[in-house]
Amino acid sequence: MIDFLAKLQTEYEHIATSRIGRLEPGLTADEVILACKHIVDDMRAYSVKISDLIKTQLYPMLEKVTDITEEEETALFDTAQKLSAYDARIDPGLSLRIYQSLLQRARENEDTDKIIKYLYWCGITLYYLSRGKTEKIMSYFQEGASYLSRYQDIKSEDARKYLHRCLGNHHMMLFAVNEPDKANEREDEIFSFWNALIFSGTDQDFPWLSYFLTCLSHKYAFFTKNVHSNPESETKENIQKMLDNAITINKLYQRNKDLFSVHGGTRYEFMLWEAQFLSGLISFDQLQENIYTRQATFAADDYSSDAVYVKISLFSFLAFYAANIRKLRSRKKGILADSLSKVINYISMIPKTADTKEVTRYLRGLAADMSEVLEPMEQLDFVLKLTTFRNITTYAHSTMVGKLAVCLTKFLVDKSPEIFIGCLDLATADEVKKRAGEMYEFVEMCGLCHDIGKFTYADNPFMYARSLTEDEFEVVKQHTQEGFSIFAQKSKALYSGYTEVILGHHKHYNNLGGYPESFDITKSKHRAIIDIIKVADSIDVATDDIGKAYSAAKNFDEVCSEIKNGSGIEYSPVLAELLNEASVISAIKHTIDFERKDAYYTAYTYAWN
Repeated sequence: MIDFLAKLQTEYEHIATSRIGRLEPGLTADEVILACKHIVDDMRAYSVKISDLIKTQLYPMLEKVTDITEEEETALFDTAQKLSAYDARIDPGLSLRIYQSLLQRARENEDTDKIIKYLYWCGITLYYLSRGKTEKIMSYFQEGASYLSRYQDIKSEDARKYLHRCLGNHHMMLFAVNEPDKANEREDEIFSFWNALIFSGTDQDFPWLSYFLTCLSHKYAFFTKNVHSNPESETKENIQKMLDNAITINKLYQRNKDLFSVHGGTRYEFMLWEAQFLSGLISFDQLQENIYTRQATFAADDYSSDAVYVKISLFSFLAFYAANIRKLRSRKKGILADSLSKVINYISMIPKTADTKEVTRYLRGLAADMSEVLEPMEQLDFVLKLTTFRNITTYAHSTMVGKLAVCLTKFLVDKSPEIFIGCLDLATADEVKKRAGEMYEFVEMCGLCHDIGKFTYADNPFMYARSLTEDEFEVVKQHTQEGFSIFAQKSKALYSGYTEVILGHHKHYNNLGGYPESFDITKSKHRAIIDIIKVADSIDVATDDIGKAYSAAKNFDEVCSEIKNGSGIEYSPVLAELLNEASVISAIKHTIDFERKDAYYTAYTYAWN
């Protein structure tokens, strides 16, 4: 078995080097397409090997995990660690499946030490795979934390370490789900516990201090919640609480730097700078200088936790304050341009490096922050750039969906303009025709941003090498809600169409299938556009022969038949009927044949220029 696990890891290392997102700069259009196809061929070849190894050897082993030896258990755990290393999320979905099986083995053996250990790894792996599964993530950490009452009976230093981690993470998750009362109760409990450890001088090798600081920082975040909504409305009392909390955090951090790696230090320093700025102890220029000075200490291609934090999040803080504090608004344009330029330049390096857990985390936060700062079209362009830098294939696909959607819309505006009444507040069929150009532009932009939520979770091409686990499928489905969340904070009318298309483009026409379940497609005034994007999405996904590695491309006639067969159930009958017309078929085939190569090259140049 151990030899088999080594072979599995080797195949994953091969596929890790075959990423379209890592194309080198300076290629011509033909070279980009050729490189993409070679990469896809390589990925498919390795995927076949990996799929066979997993189906024939790994999964059967996990089903009988109680029968394996201690040595094999250790080898399985080591494999999961390598597949889900923090600095390169190779395949967190598969590693989660392994951890879950090992947890089952520990439960059946009533091995408390290993139960705590595997609870932590299940929780933290699912956390980095997707932030959306909050309840399940919390359940792992909460169960691990429940062993606190038996702390003195736990002799294994390893198990006690993971208990500390479960405690801290459970507390953080309570704040994440906006349950401050429960979080404060948990905080009081673990603060007294950790304080006792601090003053007794025990457990010096455990990471309890890191989580103690993290808990303090979450209390700081609780204080700043109103500040980050309206910085000029916060009371002096709350700002003083922020400052006191930040001083406590910084003192504890500075006094115990020897217990820390570089990881995490900058955020504690920034909390103090921010609190000092809001308290009037330092100026905005001093805050900016502190951030720029700290940023300069990291190399251009450094993607450590601290580097990502200071080069992405701290610039978004500068842009936020410049936009939301009255006396700074005259400087907003310059500060915003400088901040975004630095962020984009930094992000543009990501396709050439290994992915990190922190990059996805901070990009998600950045996209949300920018919704408070940028104008609608500026924000859309910015998030599209983030999407491109994370995954060229996703951007090329989105470009094609936009082009195919426009192609379909042109025929529908001519043939059935009445279906667009309500979209963009159009009141009559005649008005639809008069404003057709506006409709085409809007539809194309909806296509571009329909999958925009995909950059917020782990970019995992290895999912294509095998069947998705239940957890992974739930993660993939969340891209609609994640994309919706990016724009939902905006009240401007422009966003109502985008948000509904993003949220509903996987919902079935009959409203009985697809996802998310909570979205009612029958109540959307943009239903016609959602139906168009759904069909365009299906056509492109099925016929892509350049960048799709997880299955072979179909010809358009096959896809056309599938859409017709799904008429009235998954797809709009109007669109299914439209696919009976020769002129429509010809136009779509032309778009597929001549536009897809351009879409990939456009995505490539967008990422590198």
